[in-house]
Amino acid sequence: MDEELIQISEEIFAYIRSQLTFHLRFMDLALNNYQLIPDALEYRCDGKFFHYPPIALIKTFRNNPNEMVRGYLHVVLHSVFQHLYFSKNRRMSLWNLAADIAVENVIEQLGLSCAETPASQEKQRQIAKIREKIPVFTAQKIYHYLEDLETDQIKLLAPVFYFDNHECWYEIRDSIGTSETLYGEENRDNPSASGGNRFEGATHDTGESQEGEDPHASEEEIRQIRNALKDWKEISEKIGTDLETFNREEGEKAEALVQSLKALHREKYSYRTFLRKFMSPGEKMKISDEDFDLIFYTYGLNLYRNLPLIEPLEYQEMNNIRELVIAIDTSGSVQGDIVQDFLQKTYNIFQEKESFFSHFRIHILQCDMMIRDTAVITTMAEFEKYIETMEIKGLGGTDFRPVFSYVNEQIEQNVFRRFGGLLYFTDGDGVYPKYRPSYQCAFLFPKGNKEITVPPWAIRYSLEED
Repeated sequence: MDEELIQISEEIFAYIRSQLTFHLRFMDLALNNYQLIPDALEYRCDGKFFHYPPIALIKTFRNNPNEMVRGYLHVVLHSVFQHLYFSKNRRMSLWNLAADIAVENVIEQLGLSCAETPASQEKQRQIAKIREKIPVFTAQKIYHYLEDLETDQIKLLAPVFYFDNHECWYEIRDSIGTSETLYGEENRDNPSASGGNRFEGATHDTGESQEGEDPHASEEEIRQIRNALKDWKEISEKIGTDLETFNREEGEKAEALVQSLKALHREKYSYRTFLRKFMSPGEKMKISDEDFDLIFYTYGLNLYRNLPLIEPLEYQEMNNIRELVIAIDTSGSVQGDIVQDFLQKTYNIFQEKESFFSHFRIHILQCDMMIRDTAVITTMAEFEKYIETMEIKGLGGTDFRPVFSYVNEQIEQNVFRRFGGLLYFTDGDGVYPKYRPSYQCAFLFPKGNKEITVPPWAIRYSLEED
């Protein structure tokens, strides 16, 4: 490679970074986190190395410097939002486009004069059309919107937002094989990191899946990828913190960036993992291998032949469900199959052997403006029968307070002694209590429900994150 071309390219990148840092001080770490590699035919980035074509870079910069400023920011935002790590089980052509639209939307809303290009108006027009359908404008939401479009529409949209080639995104995941290898113990049932399936290979041009070799990365390569992901997670968290504290004025201008970061940093749990929050500690009849001392046991058998010095403990300390209230909002907007699906999903998890103590009580309430029906479940057979024979009662407005009053009364009357908490399945539109209760409470929202602000003392869980 011509040393002069490389030197000119590095000067161009220094200019780009200085321009962006001047306008976006809170992104200084992100803008300087790549190692530049002049060995590509197209722009591509794997989170650590930014590969670029020197001649194309110089020509583009000479004709329109803003194109390269915008393009570099485009690539950096992909890493900030960790798009390259979130491609599991997605159609490549759709995920590529969804990620491009998401970052271009942020760039448009930043309103940087140094990133204005002739194509900006067309991007704004297409983004406005999509925004009519998607209130929360993240790559994941855009992806689901694109799933309903025709192939021809996708092909028309892709060139409008395209800048860099994304093939290396899928090479990373294919080489690793499983998301557990990448995320390790950091994974908390993240939808982008919750399974062991192989990723499909694809080209950025066609987005069609390809079958082929699946070479596994070495331990050193996996370590480097995990370190790069860790770096970007820390950088994106710092950007979010800066925008909400020290750079609040910039945060108001970068609302799209702030909202995307909030969605990114929101912890995601499977419903099974989430329900563990409502389990109570207690002893259950089960051999406790952790507390069993094998040395004393075998020593006794050797010394006295058939008389161990210590027997295995017959009880084990566990967290299981003992007492729980499940409230179902039966107002006009939450009914029918939505309620049945929620109860069935909950039942499927609860029927696992390790979920309950031998004696448990689940109170299932139907309520709109008032409590319409109460059922007390003490066996899984009763739970199954309740789901099969359930009749929705209510269909009025929504007031959450009667359910909280019911739970408070049960606690005062000592009906609940080891109360796990309250799960309230609802669309979120209703009258909330003014004061925090003495127990855990979570509002569960059905898939596709709009963003609802719950009281600060309550847990908000969307079933679509499962």
